[in-house]
Amino acid sequence: MNAPAEPRPGALRVLVVEDDPRLLDILTRHLDRIGYAVRGASGAAAALQLLESASSDVVLSDVRMPGMDGRTLLAEVRARHPQAKVVLMTAFGSVDDAVEAMQAGAYSYVVKPFKVETVAAVLRNAAREIELNREVEGLRRSARWRDTADRLVGASAPIREVRRALREAAEVLATVLITGPSGTGKELAARAIHYGGPRADGPFVPVNCAAIPEPLFESALFGHRKGAFTGAVESQPGFVEQSSGGTLFLDEVAEIPLGQQAKLLRVLQESEVTPVGSPRSVRVDLRVVAAANRDLEAMVRRGAFREDLFYRLNVLRVEMPPLSARREDVPPLAEHLLVDIARAQNAPALGFTAEALRALAAYGWPGNVRELRNAIERAFVSARGRRIDAADLPAAVRQPGALPAERAAAEGGKVPVLTLAEVEKAHIERVLGMTGWNRSMAARLLGIDRRTIFAKIQRYGLVGPLRPGPDEALDAEDE
Repeated sequence: MNAPAEPRPGALRVLVVEDDPRLLDILTRHLDRIGYAVRGASGAAAALQLLESASSDVVLSDVRMPGMDGRTLLAEVRARHPQAKVVLMTAFGSVDDAVEAMQAGAYSYVVKPFKVETVAAVLRNAAREIELNREVEGLRRSARWRDTADRLVGASAPIREVRRALREAAEVLATVLITGPSGTGKELAARAIHYGGPRADGPFVPVNCAAIPEPLFESALFGHRKGAFTGAVESQPGFVEQSSGGTLFLDEVAEIPLGQQAKLLRVLQESEVTPVGSPRSVRVDLRVVAAANRDLEAMVRRGAFREDLFYRLNVLRVEMPPLSARREDVPPLAEHLLVDIARAQNAPALGFTAEALRALAAYGWPGNVRELRNAIERAFVSARGRRIDAADLPAAVRQPGALPAERAAAEGGKVPVLTLAEVEKAHIERVLGMTGWNRSMAARLLGIDRRTIFAKIQRYGLVGPLRPGPDEALDAEDE
């Protein structure tokens, strides 16, 4: 007797479930010799345990077994491991049994007694179908990746490194921490990781942690049960439960209240969440991508962020570069954003003059891509159906680094004496532009509260962009 061959890399993984020890031994040895990666189980309960430890492509199971029978095992496999194909074998086969098994989700059905080659032929067909499905899914993932990653416009070395890191992160299920200044496209990077990976068909659930009031944070993230608190008239799953099977994107993760960080850590460690008011935990299957524009390491040193949660989030790291570090990307990025803005307004995108492109490339863009989009959106309105010129751009972009009085002097005009209100209006408008009109973020940068910034926006008649940009994280009252 020849020794069983080692399974080939990428070989079909087969789990044989048979309560007859002799037949189980014959099948596993023969299929192993052919080159399949074979495991054997003497019953349905043992088979389910093996599937929990390592998945299989095909489950080849007897129908009549003591305890849980093959049809019940079929239902369990379909519910827990839907990607696995199930082939049933029985000595009591009939056309009706075969039809019933196929309707229940079986891939195929063989009748005992059979030749082992008959089973091998069924497995070869299953292997071809599985390989075809993998190729189709690979093409689908590549298309989704290109569609998302192509929005990370540019050919500079920093953005090429970002694309490489995102593709690497997409291929695994480890937790990812995306860092970088505000407005650099961290949510877009998170979407690229999700849609470029094996969870692309699952939900992508973005959560702006800074926009959730602290008293509501636990309920919003972890969910609640009916009657858990005043106003909880019905049970509601939280963001964690909603993202099961997909990706949970925690934007501005540094803003999570310290008291809730331990609960999030438990979710990540145990893969289960306990809704407010529930005596039982709910199992969740999620992948977490987090983003921060603050220095989490410094927050850990100050005791403002849990060290254990930081290390749990910081498994893979992607650093988004500021726009000032990739100035050569500004002109193509501006053209891309203009096309996007024009499409949303159902108007032609006629492009930029050379002077406008030079001004865009020369400016430092402290608000990064978000500020660039805001500036182009305003210029698009100013241009009114013609190419955008430098004169259509915000004054700060045309004369980078100059204050209003300095710009007037540089242009040969008289230096005006501005009132305090005029200075305040200009400064608030500039900070709002840097943050893409995220009022909460602007308020924090200005050192005022949200109520005050809303009052000043109304007082000075400030007008925001036409619509939120793709990287904008609006707070709850802005949506």
